[in-house]
Amino acid sequence: MTSLITKEAELLDLDDLDELDLEDDDESPIVQEEEEEEEQKEMAGGEHGEIASILIYHLGGIVYPQKLGRIFDGQTSFRLSAGKPPRRIPDVAFVKLERMPHRITGSAPFAPDLAVEIVSQTDLVFDLENKIIQYLASGVRLIWIIYPVSQTIEVYRLPDGMRSLRLLKEDELDGENIVPGFKLKISELFEDLLEQKDELETEESESSAED
Repeated sequence: MTSLITKEAELLDLDDLDELDLEDDDESPIVQEEEEEEEQKEMAGGEHGEIASILIYHLGGIVYPQKLGRIFDGQTSFRLSAGKPPRRIPDVAFVKLERMPHRITGSAPFAPDLAVEIVSQTDLVFDLENKIIQYLASGVRLIWIIYPVSQTIEVYRLPDGMRSLRLLKEDELDGENIVPGFKLKISELFEDLLEQKDELETEESESSAED
């Protein structure tokens, strides 16, 4: 239940968000911070992308049969109403069906209902905090921050501000009222990765023994 975000940030609630410098200029082009975020997404490793794919697979099993909305991968940018950069690119995002236009050919002109960020080695705590604050200030209702190394997930909800819930491997990820019906054991999210790692280590060990 302990957040990995700094203690100062944990004490911040939604009332405090109004005091932060989160003004946005609709006239401005894509700023340097957004370009840097896109570059970081490109540098993310294979494990990062695979976790996103596994999560999308499980989300899709609920979202599309029940026609709850649309799921987006890390190629889609969303226009945020507060803060800078004016657009963010979550690793995974979900938008409820009633908020979806018929087509989105460019950047989505609104914030998602669910934003998922998978923490990479290149991510800085300060940048991650700012991203979470901006998501909340822009109306993102549910945020999942996935930590592959510790195999934990931090959950942020719009009404709770920066007060987060930390889920461990034995816990269950819940879509709550954002993605109703979605439940996933945290261990299942990393299970395939661990199996692949064990198989690779076994093959390397056998190869070394034969030499």
